[in-house]
Parts: sequence; C-alpha cells; structure tokens
Amino acid sequence: MKPSNIIKIVVALVVVIFLGNSFFSSNSDNGEVKYTERLKNDRDEKNKLFKSKKGSPLSDLDRAKFSHLNYYDINIKYRVMASLKWAEKPKVIKIATTKEKPRDYKKSAFAKFFIDGNEYKVTLLQAVIPNPATKGLFMLLFRDLTSGETTYGAGRYIELHNIKKGQMQTLIDFNEAYNPYCAYNEDYDCPMPPLENQLNVAIEAGEKNYHEL
Repeated sequence: MKPSNIIKIVVALVVVIFLGNSFFSSNSDNGEVKYTERLKNDRDEKNKLFKSKKGSPLSDLDRAKFSHLNYYDINIKYRVMASLKWAEKPKVIKIATTKEKPRDYKKSAFAKFFIDGNEYKVTLLQAVIPNPATKGLFMLLFRDLTSGETTYGAGRYIELHNIKKGQMQTLIDFNEAYNPYCAYNEDYDCPMPPLENQLNVAIEAGEKNYHEL
C-alpha cells in the first residue's frame, strides 16, 4: 500500500473518531441540559403550589410572606445508580413520626450505591395499606450530615416510582430530595427516617432548610 494511501486512511480514522466523540458528547450534554431544565421546572411548579391557597402546607401568615423554596445547586454526582436486594418476606416495622404517632411500613428492598467511591446502604419503604396515590411507590426516608445544619433536622424524602419487584437496579436522585410538610408547618405529622437510613455523608443536593430563606 502506498504511503499516501496509509496517510489518507489514518486521517479518515481520526476524523471518524473525532466526529463520534463529538456526537456522544453532544448527546450527553443535551441530556444533562434537559434533565436540569426538568428539575428547575419542577421546582418552579412547587413554588407556585406553595404560594397558592389550595394545596399549600403553609399557614396563611407564612404563605403571605413566601417567596421560594431553597435548594442546593443541581449536582450530577448525587444522581446515583443503586443495586437492589429484595426482602423475601417484607418485614412490617413501626416508623416514628414527628408527633410520636408511629406508622406501619414494609421494609421491601435494600439499596446500595456509591458516592465519591464510598459505599452506602439504605432501606426502601412501602405503605402497608397502599392507596391509589401510593400504589407502587417506594419511599427513601433519610438523614445525612447536613440534617439539622443546612437541611431539615428530621430528614428528607425521595420518592421512587416505577420499580418492579425483582428489579436489580434503580436510579436514586438526591437532587430530588424534598422536605416533608412538617418542615413548613408543625400541624403536620411526618414519618422520620429509620436508623439504618442515617447516612454518614453530607448529601449537598435537593431541598435545604425552609427557614433559611
């Protein structure tokens, strides 16, 4: 093969690799932009809900002063893929609440994930008697090293939808972590995270303290 032909082939391969990398990088960037926009839109909608008289957990006095909820900047690091281990016979446990009125939940599955190379494990809960709003819903109630500092002291929640029993993995997005209603109004009674969901890491993602506004 002539040297000139070899050079042409090498140049062509370099161009193909460059275009391929650009394509995948562009797709990745577009996906991240859409993800960020969706989260921001969700947060804007929640602010509108809190300002409205119907559906807001705020008292009339607090709602009149309300501007917006407070969040950490969106950080992809806290969007983690977790492996799942299912309980053969889900155990029903009593979950403490902010008004000391324990509620029954099922320990349905256990999730394991990594942040900055460190492994963490949490329990996923389900309502014992689901209603249409909670059917198929798994709840992650957790505390971390930000709890009582920059985030609500009694913990935060993440809702996990569309998980099928036996599924091996699921996405846990701590950017979607939110405060229970008792963070805004002491009239509410909210379940608190079980001891095994006390994470020894600062989850600097999701919703911050309401009263820091």
